[in-house]
Amino acid sequence: MDRHGDTEIMVSIKEFAEFVGVRQSVLRYYDEIGLFSPAVRGDNNYRYYTLPQIQTIKLIETLRSLSMPLKQIEEVMASRNPESMVNILSEYEIKLNNELRALQESFSLIHTLRTQIQGGIAQDENEMGIRFYAERRIALGPLTDFQPGETYHRCFSDYYRSARRQRVNLSYHIGGYFDTFEEFLASPTRPKRFFSLDPNGLDLMPPGNYLVGYSKGDYGIVNDLPDRLKDYVETHKLKTTGPVFHLYPLNEVCIENPNDYLARISIRLV
Repeated sequence: MDRHGDTEIMVSIKEFAEFVGVRQSVLRYYDEIGLFSPAVRGDNNYRYYTLPQIQTIKLIETLRSLSMPLKQIEEVMASRNPESMVNILSEYEIKLNNELRALQESFSLIHTLRTQIQGGIAQDENEMGIRFYAERRIALGPLTDFQPGETYHRCFSDYYRSARRQRVNLSYHIGGYFDTFEEFLASPTRPKRFFSLDPNGLDLMPPGNYLVGYSKGDYGIVNDLPDRLKDYVETHKLKTTGPVFHLYPLNEVCIENPNDYLARISIRLV
């Protein structure tokens, strides 16, 4: 076979199958139904392919992997031209982009849950220390409106409703936010706002050193953690600047009894 004066290199069906990772029986079937045929047939009726045909069979296999019916692939290949190929590839490009975004969101959620849980497993509820946190995106809710004598949970549920309206991904951890350490100490069970670890949020958790302490209990229960944090700050002569984040790395996702949830208070330092 000759193209532009050069002799085209042919490979056997066995070698071609090895090149493209497709079984010989599949190549023979494609040939029988007229979907993809060898470049030439030898005198012995053996099938021979050209190396550029690799691109075509790879496209066919890619379309099959995307669940395009074989009959439709036959129609695409039988009537292919630059315009029709651009149309079909554009259609699948949009479809794949949507699927890729969904996979990225799923990966982000799984990664965040895994790191939060893994980080909480090794923590002693009496442990306290300073850690550096990198900047991360969060989704802050509106100002809370706690009424006298009211518990944590009504404003907590209000955040879920507002977050849903704002299309915040509610699969991520939800926590409480305070502007300053003093604000936290004055009312540790009444956050100024609630927030989500949704990485698509429009707000930021600032980077820096944080004083971190832990406590066990259901949502809104901090036990003696505020007093322990206050003592630590005073004993080590630390200066706080805020904000303060109250999160539950170990919650209902991995623990059945709410009394065993692990809360983490993180206070940004100067």
